[in-house]
Amino acid sequence: MEKFYAHSDSYPRLLDWLRYFCAFMLYMYGISKLLHLQFNMQSQLAQQPVGSLNGYQLTWFYFGFSHIYATILGLTQVAGATLLLFRKTTLLGALAMLPVIANILLINMFILVDDYGPYLISGLICASLLTILWKQRFALFTLLWSSQNGEASRSERIHWWIRSIIVLAAITIMVSGAILQHHVERSRGQDHLHPTMNIPH
Repeated sequence: MEKFYAHSDSYPRLLDWLRYFCAFMLYMYGISKLLHLQFNMQSQLAQQPVGSLNGYQLTWFYFGFSHIYATILGLTQVAGATLLLFRKTTLLGALAMLPVIANILLINMFILVDDYGPYLISGLICASLLTILWKQRFALFTLLWSSQNGEASRSERIHWWIRSIIVLAAITIMVSGAILQHHVERSRGQDHLHPTMNIPH
């Protein structure tokens, strides 16, 4: 019992504050999606040409196109926030939320370029989650790598060929498609510049 309490007290207090901060912010963003306070510009933007919209408007219009999607995203953030409220489920919550927040951070960085508020908040949440996970890095490495079994030695060659075929097939298909698409677009461009002339008889 003493060993248990010693282990419990060794949990850094900073991580408690970080998980509570993440939980609060995720609740705020998740509930705002459930109440449709986010992604709610459909009626204002629907009649505008797509080319006239800025990154912020495009993002909100795209993600607000489906209320079901916004609701699922909101529920995901609320669920992650709830997991972060408890030490025992913090690791699970941080693992679940890191890909979600990292994606939001990338959107804020490269699409909402001039809006520094969301960029700052999502960056802080992402950094906080990474700090929480860093505390458990050895356990995560053991779980996700050391304890995982590789292919049996007698079948390594077969799996090597399968992996190679998958990668080469995907690259070949996509490169061929890109070349074909470029050829078609180039042909259409030439037809547009040099339309066929109907010569009267």
